[in-house]
Amino acid sequence: MAEHSYRVGVLAYVIAACEGANPERAATLGLFHDLPETRIGDVPSVGKKYVSTAAAHDIVTDQTAGLPEDLRNRIVAAVDEHESAKTPEGTPESRCSRDADKLECLLQAREYQREGYTELDEWVRSSAEAVTTATGKALAAAALEVSPGEWWGSFARAVGR
Repeated sequence: MAEHSYRVGVLAYVIAACEGANPERAATLGLFHDLPETRIGDVPSVGKKYVSTAAAHDIVTDQTAGLPEDLRNRIVAAVDEHESAKTPEGTPESRCSRDADKLECLLQAREYQREGYTELDEWVRSSAEAVTTATGKALAAAALEVSPGEWWGSFARAVGR
């Protein structure tokens, strides 16, 4: 979870900077977005039909109950804002954070494919289709086009010059 949240934070920052949103806010949303999952786990989309969980707001409110009020309010607000991305009230930063989450899942699936895992096409497809910003879509298209092995290979060659 830590690697995922870190990568979401970095991707949210990049997407927001390119989209004209507040990159620091988007990165913050990305870093905290899965905090409720530390209590309930990550219920996959195919399981949500069968499993009921508490709302993210309620979970993060319980998780932060012992913190100073200002800090608690900031963390709860970050999770709430990320969760609002699919609603009309969603901020540009929440949309960038959500896109970063979906994009990181896409990258993770592509990396698993490189390692030889199969049966990931639906995960790859659904992650790519969930991205909504222009920057996120461009990054998703690149992730689908370029082999994950080349992501690091081209970087290593460029640094080795």
